[in-house]
Amino acid sequence: MSLPKKYTQEEMERILQRALSQRAQSGNVSHDQLVEVGRELGLSEQDLMRAIDEEDRVGAFEDAKQEVIRKMRSEWRNHFGSYLGVNAVLLTVNAIQMHGRLTWALATTLGWGIGMTIHTISTFFPKEKDINKAAKKLLRKRDKYKELGE
Repeated sequence: MSLPKKYTQEEMERILQRALSQRAQSGNVSHDQLVEVGRELGLSEQDLMRAIDEEDRVGAFEDAKQEVIRKMRSEWRNHFGSYLGVNAVLLTVNAIQMHGRLTWALATTLGWGIGMTIHTISTFFPKEKDINKAAKKLLRKRDKYKELGE
C-alpha cells in the first residue's frame, strides 16, 4: 500500500492559488463562497474577516496611489500643452516684431522651461513618500464624503 502524497506549504499555496485563478476566470467568488472555502481550509471566520478587511484597505490604498499618479500625469499634460501653446505664440509675436530675431520671448520660454523640467521630473520620477502622502489624503477626503452621505 502506497502512502498518500504530501505537499509542502509552498506547493499547497501554489496549487490553491492556481485553483482559485481558474475559478476566477469562470466568474467572481461571492462573500459566502469565500467564507465557505476559508472554513474548509480550517480558518476561523474572525481571521478570514480580518484578512478581508485588510485586503479592502490595502486594495483601496493601491487604487488611490494609481489615481494620484494618473492625476499627476493629467496635470502634467495640461501644463505641457499650455507651455507649448503660449510659448509658440510668444515666439511668433517676438519674431514678427523683431523681423525674425528672437529676444525677449526666449527668456520666457527658458524660464518656464525650467519649471516644466522640474514638473516633468516630479511627475515621472515621484518620491514614494509623496505618492503615499497624496493617496492617504485622497482616502481621507473620500471618507469625509462617505460620512456626509454623498
